[in-house]
Amino acid sequence: MALSPLAGQVRQHLLDVAEDPSKALDEKLLDTFNAQVTVSDSLEQGDRDSIINMLSQLLPTLQQDPSPATTLIGNLIRSPSYSFSSVLAIHPPVDFVAGLRAPSPPINSAAILLLSKAAKEPSDAALVAGKPEVVAALVRLWLCTPDTAVAQQAANVLKGLLEVDYAPHILGEAHDVEAITDKPTNEPLGQGLMWRRVFDDRDIYASVFAICSLSTVGHAGQPNKREKTIAQARLLEFLLALRPGVADTWSSSHFPEVEAAYGVRDGGLLHFAAEHMVDYKDDVLMHMTLIDFFAGLLQTGNAGFLSYTTNSISMTRDSTSSPTLDFIISRGLHSRSMSFYLEPSKHDSLDLTYLYSRSANYISVYATNYATHLLNASSSVADAILARLSSVLNGVSSGHWAHGNAPKHDLHVVASLPRVCLVPQTRESTPLFLIPAKPANADALHTLAAVFRGPLVASAISKTSSNRPVFETSTNDPEAARTLYFLYLRQHPAFWTHVVNAAEAVALKDNALAAVELMSAVIGANWHPLPHVSEESSSQSPYLLPTESELADMCGSPNQQLPPSGVLAILASPALEVVLPYLLRPAQTFSNLVGGQGDTESAAYRVAVAKHDALILLHQKLKDVAQETTGLEEIVTAVGRRVTQGPMGGSSDVGGRIGTLEW
Repeated sequence: MALSPLAGQVRQHLLDVAEDPSKALDEKLLDTFNAQVTVSDSLEQGDRDSIINMLSQLLPTLQQDPSPATTLIGNLIRSPSYSFSSVLAIHPPVDFVAGLRAPSPPINSAAILLLSKAAKEPSDAALVAGKPEVVAALVRLWLCTPDTAVAQQAANVLKGLLEVDYAPHILGEAHDVEAITDKPTNEPLGQGLMWRRVFDDRDIYASVFAICSLSTVGHAGQPNKREKTIAQARLLEFLLALRPGVADTWSSSHFPEVEAAYGVRDGGLLHFAAEHMVDYKDDVLMHMTLIDFFAGLLQTGNAGFLSYTTNSISMTRDSTSSPTLDFIISRGLHSRSMSFYLEPSKHDSLDLTYLYSRSANYISVYATNYATHLLNASSSVADAILARLSSVLNGVSSGHWAHGNAPKHDLHVVASLPRVCLVPQTRESTPLFLIPAKPANADALHTLAAVFRGPLVASAISKTSSNRPVFETSTNDPEAARTLYFLYLRQHPAFWTHVVNAAEAVALKDNALAAVELMSAVIGANWHPLPHVSEESSSQSPYLLPTESELADMCGSPNQQLPPSGVLAILASPALEVVLPYLLRPAQTFSNLVGGQGDTESAAYRVAVAKHDALILLHQKLKDVAQETTGLEEIVTAVGRRVTQGPMGGSSDVGGRIGTLEW
């Protein structure tokens, strides 16, 4: 159907409804037109503008569900050619305040969609910033609407307006604009007017405090307690979504008298949200959200603090500290957030049901982003984490591992710790040794893979210019990962036999895939050899690595040189006898199983693909080391031949097809 005749029918129908607002909207006609507009961009601009104008005039008078009309508005303005200037040209002018304050979510949504067009250009965002009543209505709708979808829409538009209006001078320093904003330098920048409207307009700034504070429950025009907790969660989520580089804007004081009225004596919106807003003692769900917020702060804070030099800019993950971590520690929030994991006996069992996992995740984020701080600031924290892990893992029975009841949160902590923490010092054991390869458990195997793999190799962010940010690492994790692998192998001599057995149990798909992942992790591990003599260390950490000869002694091989890389470790005993034959064997399949292929065949194929990926990685790594190591030519050729055969291997069925029992 051509759009022009259909557009004429829609216009006539809207005129009829305008004359009689009680007349039902023809949803079939509007849906048909909607579908045509969606698949074709050939609607003439005049028809588009005319219908949008008619819908805008119709909405305030409708006496029925406005969803068909608002959906059509949203579809019509999604065209890239429809700018905020076009929105401002609608006649009669769009009453954004009325649309944002309307008790109807569809009308709210339509108003937000129209306003979202201003988030494309800094000049348009500046126009919105000049309308304080519109910004105030948008902020209140975002925090107070009971409709989750509308709240998310409002938050996205508010964030978009702030992003497009970002101005470097907000930070108070002359920054590399392109590095911070990801905008080419020839694109227009904002004037910071939206930022000033939100943070320097007393009424709007104060409204955020009033809406989110529990102290105003019962006041005229204020949400009830339940609604306020929803607003609190939305504010916490929004603060994390703001770019890290402007943390000073929402952590600094803007109106001391406003902040003081809500308990903040020295600070801004961040201090209110982190310390004074949430009733964490009596609201365990909001306490969960708050701990997640602190974890998010640690992540964004570490990634966002830039280090500048005269001619270049680098972004370093400073594992020592950051203003964000300093703030959380100084306010006692750090120890409080960790205590639910480290000191469970001091807390109510009901609280632990909800907060133990959040606390464990907080510790994982802290250990991942601030490894040096964890190692140097206070060994008691790292010792407490290790003691807690040992206590938990010691208490897990073989039956629990076998039935998939692994302590996932604790394993996540293990995988997040600086690997040097896990290397035995004066202790006979380490929590890592308590994680078994048998009975097979997918979470346990994933954890071992994460530890043995070593750190991800730091690489430049995908930018072409030479002055782009580069993430840097400064830990000895590559040495520690290799050390832990050989020490674990010493404690678990049958480790690789158990891993291969798990990989061959294709019917237990998750375990099999995790086992193959563990093989790949070691094959492609980022390892470094240890020094041959003890080196002076400026580190204050009590967690130190052995020398190469000390490691050989600890592994019971005092006169042997341990493989320096993961791929060579696979070619050494005991991996050589079981891992390489497994990888070279044709893939297992259940296709001739009585009763049909079903999901077991799908599982077998997925394991076969993962196994083939491991072979490809092995082949590549072998070719790399073969340039410096003699005697690998036959292995490289054999692995290469198997790679060319694809995931399912050779044509022979011998050894490649297995039977199984279905439970």
